[in-house]
Order: sequence, then C-alpha cells, then structure tokens
Amino acid sequence: MKVFLLGLLISSPLFGGTQIRVATYNTSLALTREGELLSSLRTGDFTQARQVAEIIQLIEPDILVLNEFDYDAGSTALTRFHNNFLAVSQNGQPAQDYPYRYTAPSNTGIPSGFDLDNNGSIDTTSGDITYGNDSYGFGEFEGKFGMAILSKYPLDTAAIRTFQLFKWADMPGHVIPEGFYSAEEETAIRLSSKSHWDIPIIIEGQRLHLLVSHPTPPVFDGAEDRNGRRNHDEIRLWSDYLAPASSGYLTDDDGLAGGLKGERFVIAGDQNADPNAGDSFQNAINQLLLNPLVDASITPERSGTSTASTRFNTATFGLRADYVLPSQVGFTNLGGAVFWPIGTEPGASLLSASDHRPVYMDLELEPFLNEAVRELDISQADGTVTLTWQGVADVGYGVEASDDLLGWSPQQATPSFDNGLWSVSFSSAQVRRFLRVTLE
Repeated sequence: MKVFLLGLLISSPLFGGTQIRVATYNTSLALTREGELLSSLRTGDFTQARQVAEIIQLIEPDILVLNEFDYDAGSTALTRFHNNFLAVSQNGQPAQDYPYRYTAPSNTGIPSGFDLDNNGSIDTTSGDITYGNDSYGFGEFEGKFGMAILSKYPLDTAAIRTFQLFKWADMPGHVIPEGFYSAEEETAIRLSSKSHWDIPIIIEGQRLHLLVSHPTPPVFDGAEDRNGRRNHDEIRLWSDYLAPASSGYLTDDDGLAGGLKGERFVIAGDQNADPNAGDSFQNAINQLLLNPLVDASITPERSGTSTASTRFNTATFGLRADYVLPSQVGFTNLGGAVFWPIGTEPGASLLSASDHRPVYMDLELEPFLNEAVRELDISQADGTVTLTWQGVADVGYGVEASDDLLGWSPQQATPSFDNGLWSVSFSSAQVRRFLRVTLE
C-alpha cells in the first residue's frame, strides 16, 4: 500500500517557541563633522557612546536598530561602537555581543545637483544647512543620520534588499507637493530620506524580515509641506511592501520588483510620526498602525511614571515617534516598553545621551508550516515504519493516520528530537493510507 505524507499544522499558538527582543533606538550619534563619530569611537572614552551602550546593555535586545548613527563606507564606526562600547561592560552591566552587523549608504548628504529648497541657489559645498536641504536626504555631509543593525542571529546578507534609489515619483498616487519642484527635479528626487532596508534574519531555522527606515521629520519646510508629504510616502512604502497586491510597483536597488509574500516581519525605526499629534501629513503612521497585516494591538508604554497623555511618548519633544511593529502572523506578541526610567532607577542618569528613548518588543516565534515541518520522509525496515523531518525544537509534534482524509486518529508513538531532526517509529501493521505530522 502506498502511504501519503502530509505536513500539517492543526493548532496555534505554539508553545515553547524561540523568544526574541527587538528594539529600536535613535541614538543621536549624528555628530557635527564628517568623520567625527568614527574618530570619537576609536577608544572607549566617548561619554555619549558609553551612555548609549549602557542603556543597550540594560535592555539586552537580540536585534537592535540604530537611527542617527553616522555612516562611513568601511562600517568602521559601527565596528568600533560594538567592540569598544557594547562588548565592554559599562558600569557593571552585561556586555553585549552582536556578531552580525549591517550598515549601508544613506541618501543624507548626497548632493542632488538641484535647488531642492527653492532658495535660489544650488549648494554643493558640504557642511551647512543649505547643502543639506539640496541633498537627496537632509544632512550636512554624506552619511549623517545613518542607520545600523546589530543582531545576535545570522543575517541572510545575500537576500538583503535596499530601496535607497527608488524615485518618489514612481510611487503611484504619491503626494509630492504640486508645483514646488520643477519637472526635472520631480523625476530625480529619491523617496527615502535615508534608505529603506529589508534585512532577513535567520533565527533557529525561522526567517524574520526586519524592515528598517527613518523617514524625514514632517517639519523644517514651508506651506508646501514637502517634508510632511515625504514622511507620509516613506511610511507608505512599508505599508505597500507588505502585500503582493500593493507592492508590484516597487523596485529595489538591484532591480528586483515586488514586496513580501505572506512572510514574517518586524517594522522598526524612528518613523517621525505620531498617530494623534505633531505635524504629520494625513496621520501618516496610521498607514502602518491600521494595516491589517501589522500587529499594533500593543502600544509600548514608558517604563517610568507618566501621565495618560504622555505614557506612549518615545521622545522628549512629546510625541510617539519610534516603533517596533511585528506582523500579525508568525509571532505571539508578549509586549514591550519604552525605556524611560526615572529617579534612581537604573539608566535614568543616562537618558541625556539622546532626545529619543529606546523602544522594544518581546516576541515569541510561531513557526509557519514550511518552517515547522521540512524534509518530511518515510522509511521502512524490519517491520518498523519511521517518519523523519526537520522541525523546531521544543515544540510538541504528533502523528495522525487516516484511510480517507476525513477521519483522523493519533498514532500511538511520541516523536523525539535529536541533532536537529525529529523522528517517530511504529509498527508497519499500524500504517494506514495517509499519515500527517501535527502540532499538539
């Protein structure tokens, strides 16, 4: 008799899944001059970086997004920050090791060759505000306000996607201010003020897409609201990216089109948008908070004392600006916090390092079908049938049998796990036409 095997998940949520902490932190390590951060991190004496590192050591995230961390082409600043600050205990806090790190170019401070602020001149000399205003993304020098990723889990570097070069005008239904830019400028402007990154991270055989960005603040402009409108569409890029039906127009920097296809993700970064206050254009952040694919059911609250009107703030300027937003599927959301200690609480004396506070979310991974049951196989020898498959540790698997795919009954055998492989054996006399692996 031929036996058919089916990998099937029949219950959720899963118990015993891997738990991770994902955090985002605008560090304000965007310094005054090009190369200044790189130089300041040469030794472990830079006070601001020590404060930032100690805060991170208090939080102990597994995956961390850094905003406003100046970019250099050799990623040397990030290496120095890790080796000289994070990997060294600060005031007795546990040193943090992030063997997997990533940074990439930012549009900030890259000259556009256009008069993008309409002040009557094109500034191509770095070092001042007017140069920043005429750059593809605001920055007094190239790489200012950059981004970086630190992870305790491997990055799938070959599959990383970036959207640094994507043109704003190529977004259907964009909200570019009408009449502010010339036709030539409008076709040249890049949407992302820094960049947008999709970074796949592999966590014990499970895949997470970390979606990282730092949209421009919706201020520092005029009646045309060019920054507010750009912030809106930078946020919209991720909302569109989450589903095939809305992401077809997107093309990454390597020419690959489209977005995610029902995959697990976490959106993280300083979005510069509050759902209820501030200068956002058309409540921009609601494009994510109300997206049915995003789990926005838990709003992280300040860890210290706060009022009803301030408990969700993530920055000293009184707004919720920083977000960690997981997908609806693939996780159990365990909650999180805005790290904002007060008084004598650990870390309270360090907060002057930045005008933002770290935000983190604790997530338990729930395997998808193709993660929970992989390479399912059957063998028979000496009257014994053995099923084997690759799966997830610490998850309760079972096996059921059927003759007609209508009625199922459990096989009286308990799967065991060894060296990354699950297996279960039973007498060939018990075998029926269909067998399936289940999660109990």
